[in-house]
Amino acid sequence: MYHLFMIDYHLHGNFCGHAEGELEEYVLEALGKGFVEIGFSDHLPKVVNPDPYHAMLEERLPEYVALVGHLQRKYAGKITIRLGIEADFFPGFEDRTRSLLASMPFDYVLGSVHFLGDWHFTSKAHRDRYETEDPGVAFPRHFELLGSMIESGLFDVLAHPDALRKERFVPPLPPEREYAGIAALLAARGMAIEVNTAGLRRGAGSIYPDPALLAACHGAGVPVTLGSDAHAPVDVGRDFTLAFQLLERTGVTEIATYEGRRMTRRPIGEFRQVAGSGRFYDMLSGGEALWRKQHEPNRP
Repeated sequence: MYHLFMIDYHLHGNFCGHAEGELEEYVLEALGKGFVEIGFSDHLPKVVNPDPYHAMLEERLPEYVALVGHLQRKYAGKITIRLGIEADFFPGFEDRTRSLLASMPFDYVLGSVHFLGDWHFTSKAHRDRYETEDPGVAFPRHFELLGSMIESGLFDVLAHPDALRKERFVPPLPPEREYAGIAALLAARGMAIEVNTAGLRRGAGSIYPDPALLAACHGAGVPVTLGSDAHAPVDVGRDFTLAFQLLERTGVTEIATYEGRRMTRRPIGEFRQVAGSGRFYDMLSGGEALWRKQHEPNRP
């Protein structure tokens, strides 16, 4: 028997150019996998250099909100669907970001950092910069931006806080002090931190965040949300067995859920499904399948 969290708060869709699939396809995928609650969190229109590849354009924001509302009504009683958004933090543009966020009835806002100056470090087009950038310069700046983002008060959840990290691009020194500072700021602001499985498929070699950062947040009383960062329907809930193992090792016992930007801490057991082989095993992908191959070579 294995346990699987049946909640996913980080789902994208075809409202930006780098994701695929209609939002309803994500809902159907989640239903097929037994999820009880999901949240869409497509990219808020960029307040700096807007472009339709990296985030929806502003004129599409009402369409996005209306479509999620339609899906909430259509699938009421079958699955809980939250209206979320992922918003980039751009220093100096806090007021514009605040205005956009206040214009729609979001249930939660994921705050993220994707840019260090002109380096969009999560973009495929800028991937080669990892060969020339200095981690001794990049990580201190990144930690500074994360701190400013948290202190802005604009966001509910810190999303993939170490997306800058790759297997061969890491802080030159263990960042315990920086992690402790981030955890303290999150606790002071009443924010959650996201456990995001996309690190397993984006070159980080592990789930976001670094287990040491998650442990620091847990020690400071910061709750967690759970997200696959799915950019295609098939990735809904991807590698969540490994996420569960990380949460269990860290001692996490609660999941933060949101409605109307108000947090509720709920026991992990509410989002836990016990399953054997069959449908559950068919869902395994990526890191989970590799783990099974290594640890259960004789499992059918």
